[in-house]
Amino acid sequence: MMDTVKSQDDNIWAEGMNIIGRLEQSGYRAYLVGGCVRDRMLGRSLHDIDIATSATPEEVMALFSRTLPTGLKHGTVTVMENGRSFEITTFRQETGYTDARRPDQISFVLDVREDLARRDFTFNAMAIGVDGEIVDPFGGQDALRAGVVDCVGDASERFGEDALRMLRAIRFAAEFEFVLLPDVWQSIVKHRSKLKQVALERVSAEWDKMMAGSGPEQACHYLFKSGLLVNVKEPLPDSFQQAAERYRFNELPWEWDVWGTAATDEGTMGNMLQLPLISDADLRWAALIAGIGMSEEDCTALCRTLRISGRRAARIAGVAGFNEKLGYYDDHSLRVGWIRTVLAYGRSIAEDWLTVNEVCDPDSSAKEKTLWLNELSVTSVQELAVKGDELCSYLGRSPGPWIAALLQQLLEEVALGGIPNDKGSLLWAAKESIGNQR
Repeated sequence: MMDTVKSQDDNIWAEGMNIIGRLEQSGYRAYLVGGCVRDRMLGRSLHDIDIATSATPEEVMALFSRTLPTGLKHGTVTVMENGRSFEITTFRQETGYTDARRPDQISFVLDVREDLARRDFTFNAMAIGVDGEIVDPFGGQDALRAGVVDCVGDASERFGEDALRMLRAIRFAAEFEFVLLPDVWQSIVKHRSKLKQVALERVSAEWDKMMAGSGPEQACHYLFKSGLLVNVKEPLPDSFQQAAERYRFNELPWEWDVWGTAATDEGTMGNMLQLPLISDADLRWAALIAGIGMSEEDCTALCRTLRISGRRAARIAGVAGFNEKLGYYDDHSLRVGWIRTVLAYGRSIAEDWLTVNEVCDPDSSAKEKTLWLNELSVTSVQELAVKGDELCSYLGRSPGPWIAALLQQLLEEVALGGIPNDKGSLLWAAKESIGNQR
């Protein structure tokens, strides 16, 4: 598998080199730049190849047969080669960031070093030419060797220009297991209020990448500790903001112990230390939210504010709700409570809850609950041996809301072992129930 990934990386790198070679042969300067150079040096898998050149967008489009004018205003053209896309951008400078997000003015330049000077972090401000020449005017290689996140020039200026860079700094630090240099951290704290100028979609996308990455626990620590999460454009639910603020000041709410989330000596979240052990990003979200002790309603509101899709939100909030409802039962009623909670949320959510619980609270009775789940003969009304129309016919009643209520009642009786799941027994139990109601 690793050999296949390396071969793919070598191929896409070679194709990028071929493109800059064609630009050079046509009299322009061209380099592979940014993240692909950084990831190549780190030995990480390549996803995109970005190219910077002295050629204008019109000159690039004249040179390559298949192009897309994806960002002409910013000097960017997408070139399609062998089924892959390569973004080619003209060397440029940027000035003025009145909205703390986008430059007010862009001007094309002829020197790659001037282009690199506009970038965020030193390890993203490197370029490599077709002859293997590395252009590294700001010490990006030194930052990679030292394992630090360092800004190009003054960190306060970089974050003042583009507030989203604060989240990117945290994401890179967490993903690469790098250290945020003191001036970088201090500038994040100083400029955190500027995050209110960034669209929630952009904030959510960065945070989601962190949760899916290799260091979600460190990312969450930085996000909470910096105060960024209470400085977003649209307010997050009060329960989340209160938890974020309490974490920031080392005052964890008691509900976090539900996943074994007591603070460690290092000041990070106990359960967050376990997040990398959960491979599914949605379940990482669920562990974080349930660990905070948020209600299902607040969880749904948080997902809505963060523009998390409805399908994902239902799953994340389902685990939080499952955890919340299960907390109502004591040891004596736990098995019955577990069964009723499974019936309320479904087998899939129950399995998700178990996955999170086994990682975040390994001393719990997860194995016992897994056994209880496997012993259930039914977990949904669709699995019952009788259907709604059959109940109408047998009981001589017209269809109505009573059918759903009766089926749910029969489902619980079967799941609890009160009656077998066969048509005769179910019809008899239904008749008894209707008779008792009368």
